[in-house]
Amino acid sequence: MSVTTSNLKEYLRIAPDSTENLEPYLAAAKAKAKTAGIPDFENNAMYDLFIMALASLYYENRGMSFSGSYQATAEENARKLINSFVLELRFAEDGVSEGTGDTG
Repeated sequence: MSVTTSNLKEYLRIAPDSTENLEPYLAAAKAKAKTAGIPDFENNAMYDLFIMALASLYYENRGMSFSGSYQATAEENARKLINSFVLELRFAEDGVSEGTGDTG
């Protein structure tokens, strides 16, 4: 599956009839993945989850800041999560849906 704005809308639990434009967040997530050395996988569940999670992070923090009492740890935890995905996905293969037994 290649992540679409419809997938992202569902992931974010935004009403299906919402006209909110999620394309910039999805495009930014894919660009970040590519810059980090991750191939544009067509069939990799971990890649799809990473793109949706990263796009969600961009969407939910569109003010470019973390706020509240958790600010210091939230940014650090987000960075650790992103780094973990990047390290694993750099060496992943397409056509592998982890945990489902599917190979294509």
